[in-house]
Amino acid sequence: MRSKRPFHSLIVCVSCAMVGCILTSTAYSRRVNDLETERDIYASKSSNWERMAGERDETIDQLQTEVDKLTAELNAQTDLTLTYAGAFSCTAYCSEEYAHICGEGHGITSSGAKVQPGVTVAADISVLPYGTVVYIEGVGLRVVQDTGSAVKGNKLDVAVNTHAEALSWSGWGSRRVWIISGGIEP
Repeated sequence: MRSKRPFHSLIVCVSCAMVGCILTSTAYSRRVNDLETERDIYASKSSNWERMAGERDETIDQLQTEVDKLTAELNAQTDLTLTYAGAFSCTAYCSEEYAHICGEGHGITSSGAKVQPGVTVAADISVLPYGTVVYIEGVGLRVVQDTGSAVKGNKLDVAVNTHAEALSWSGWGSRRVWIISGGIEP
């Protein structure tokens, strides 16, 4: 009589091999899923980086266009003179017409002119008198039309539209300033 042991051993070996293959296949499948997830994450990050780079390129192009425009305007006015006034500490205040931290809210500057976002700047009038046209690095052209109790020495307070804009204004900090003279006076 033949023993059933060798056949049984063969079945056990084949079963063990199959279980091993299944476990290995499951482990590989999990690893493939993990790698696919990582690939998708990196692809998303890459897409975001490319989008942000494109946005930054647009901003650079816009700023270069503004610089080119200002340069062309200055070159067209051959009788304009730029005089470096120094570095000024810049802040912003809003033109909203209600009494709050930015001012009394009546919309009139200390020179009597109406506050105009994009035009009005407050300065120490002993440093930059009313009517002085200045170019503020990274901000643009402004006219000294206002002053304030905290605006002393080399400080400027630039008028913007809203209080929220004043709080989040990107021009805060030290900026180089030039006085523009000649040409048509404002």
